[in-house]
Amino acid sequence: MPLTQNKEVSNNKFEVSKLTFGAAVFNGLHNRIGEDWPSLSVRRALELDINAFDTSPYYGEGENILGSALYNLRDEFSRSSYYIFTKVGRYGLKDFDYSAKRIRQSVEESCRRLRTDYLDVVYAHDVEFVKREDIVEDGGALPELFKLKIELIFLVLFLGYPLDVLLDITRLQYDRNQPIDVILSYSHYCLHNIKLSDYIQEFNRVGVRYIMNASPLSMGLLRNNGPPVWHPASNELRHAVAQSSTLASRNNLNISKLAIQFALDLSGITSTVIGLSNPTEVEDAILYLKEVQARQKGEVVTPEIEKRVLTEIHQILKPYFNLSWESPPKNH
Repeated sequence: MPLTQNKEVSNNKFEVSKLTFGAAVFNGLHNRIGEDWPSLSVRRALELDINAFDTSPYYGEGENILGSALYNLRDEFSRSSYYIFTKVGRYGLKDFDYSAKRIRQSVEESCRRLRTDYLDVVYAHDVEFVKREDIVEDGGALPELFKLKIELIFLVLFLGYPLDVLLDITRLQYDRNQPIDVILSYSHYCLHNIKLSDYIQEFNRVGVRYIMNASPLSMGLLRNNGPPVWHPASNELRHAVAQSSTLASRNNLNISKLAIQFALDLSGITSTVIGLSNPTEVEDAILYLKEVQARQKGEVVTPEIEKRVLTEIHQILKPYFNLSWESPPKNH
């Protein structure tokens, strides 16, 4: 497919939906994925006005799966009606390459896998795993991404787990008069960790226009059937979450719904990235969002039982509140 400049760049528009479809789940590492789920889920998301899709070459066949689903819907939903976010720099568990040559190659490969001739947003992926000079200096990721911004990319951004690392790089870029467009933080605004809320104002001050909050379920930790085996949470936090999930269930509530709605209520966020495995999860996410919006407008009130259970959950999680796991881990 020939690569051409993103037609939206000149319009300087970024009107992303409040929910972003997290396609990392398509790799099957969080839970089993039915063969037809990706195409059905993508269609349902577009029908319900979710207009942003997040993926990465690190997510196995994720880009190919998402690209095929979107391409098969091209007669119903034009490419200009949605945004595609992908990533560069990380390609495997310990496979990182932030060189300018690999960054450009990666963007072009992603375009082909996603069956598009431009990308709306490209993240430098998991920046805490590499040296800062590999990210910000000549020959590294960000300088090359800014070059690509006038060719194939609408917005340049980066993601990582430690918030201090994200803030350090955004400050540096701001001082260089080349501010970062977007940052993506994950697992830092959820039931057991709300650190992101303390950083929003400073991110805005140093030129970050859009802040994305990913993983309100904390990478699958905050769900009834527990986290995937690879999850970095401590055994103590896992046990506390399991207690919280049981408490919610005893009161006819769902820990995942509570967690998602808690995250969606954070102001100052452009969009919340949620992994959506099947059409039912898409529909549920939209219902959760509408309920939060109705509460914010005063159209409905939060049930007292829900307020009480959330208070009790926060008491259970209090010993581990705002504790972040190490990234990268010591054994990386």
